[in-house]
Amino acid sequence: MKVEVQAKGLSAATFFRQHARKRMNVALGRFRDSVQTITVHLSDINGPRGGADKLCRIVVRLKNSSLVVIEELGDDIFKVIDKVADRVHQSVSRQVGRVNRAARGQHRTITQLQLLPEAV
Repeated sequence: MKVEVQAKGLSAATFFRQHARKRMNVALGRFRDSVQTITVHLSDINGPRGGADKLCRIVVRLKNSSLVVIEELGDDIFKVIDKVADRVHQSVSRQVGRVNRAARGQHRTITQLQLLPEAV
């Protein structure tokens, strides 16, 4: 699982990158086998004017080629990162669950078909 963090227009970007990387590892660590890459984009839209202008966008590429994209806007970048990490955990969990259920359903169907007695 590769985590890439990009920060644009933020002072002290190193701290934000470290925080985002830690939160992604915690949020998606249990899905390590299903996740290919995680890209985190952090930016300050308005610059020094302030306000609810801190943006965090996370793009998760799963190994089955599906994408999960979550973004959040707020005034405190640490809170925004935390909120997005929670949301991405829920979304990836749901997506991986769907894939696993579909795979189990296909396996059961094939197994059931193989166990049916042939018609005479």
